[in-house]
Amino acid sequence: MHTLTDLDGHALPRSSTLPLVDVVILTWNDGEMLDAAIASALGAEGVDVNVIVVDNGSSPPAVVPDDPRLRLIRNEANLGVAPARNQGVRAGTAPIVCLLDSDARLHAGTLRALHDQLDHGAALISPVFDGQAPEASGGRAPGVLRKASRAIGLTDSYGSTRPDGRPPTWDVDFTIGACQLVRRQAFDQIGGLDSSIFYGPEDVDFCLRLKNAGWRISQTEAASCHHPPRRRNRKLLTRRGLSHAVAVLKHLRRHRRAGGDARTTARLG
Repeated sequence: MHTLTDLDGHALPRSSTLPLVDVVILTWNDGEMLDAAIASALGAEGVDVNVIVVDNGSSPPAVVPDDPRLRLIRNEANLGVAPARNQGVRAGTAPIVCLLDSDARLHAGTLRALHDQLDHGAALISPVFDGQAPEASGGRAPGVLRKASRAIGLTDSYGSTRPDGRPPTWDVDFTIGACQLVRRQAFDQIGGLDSSIFYGPEDVDFCLRLKNAGWRISQTEAASCHHPPRRRNRKLLTRRGLSHAVAVLKHLRRHRRAGGDARTTARLG
């Protein structure tokens, strides 16, 4: 059993045997959006939560509520998405971790529903976002044409992997990183997210590497979460846009597609 601690590392008594989840929220100058994300995580029902906020060099620094279930990690500079998320996950100990975007909001029952739908062969599961089709946030791993089509605004969805009969939970190649519930065992097995990706398809890469290690990735309509649709017509001719483009090219080289199946490389150190 894992032990809840306060900000000074002192053990807190557990009042129940509910599943324990570490919710890791990355922030960079997010203000009120971060407040809403934190409140939604602390308000989770049916689970015990520890919330770990990683402030990736915000100016002014992020301010968080005074709550014994919450820990704030401050970075002096923006380390990038993957390194900072790894930092947050490794600061916790719960067997289940939720990676949550700062502009996402969990419903009270989201984490418990995701936990209950995570079967033994699955490493990671994600909800369907409010008012969006499942294919807006997960499905078949995108190749060059799909990435290009999304970049120029021709489509805002991914290829579907949902079987006929529309089961409430199904396997996918990947889900976006806005809300992912993942087993710490699986996260540790593959070495976490690829820390060389500053900003880019670290979420797709993470899922495909989990699949390559023998795990399954799932998406479920039994759980929902608020998250705005991904932006279309990304501004490529900016420093951030160019960084994203470089990361995408690296990702596409790593995960060569054969017969429609994503083939991935081995564990990262």
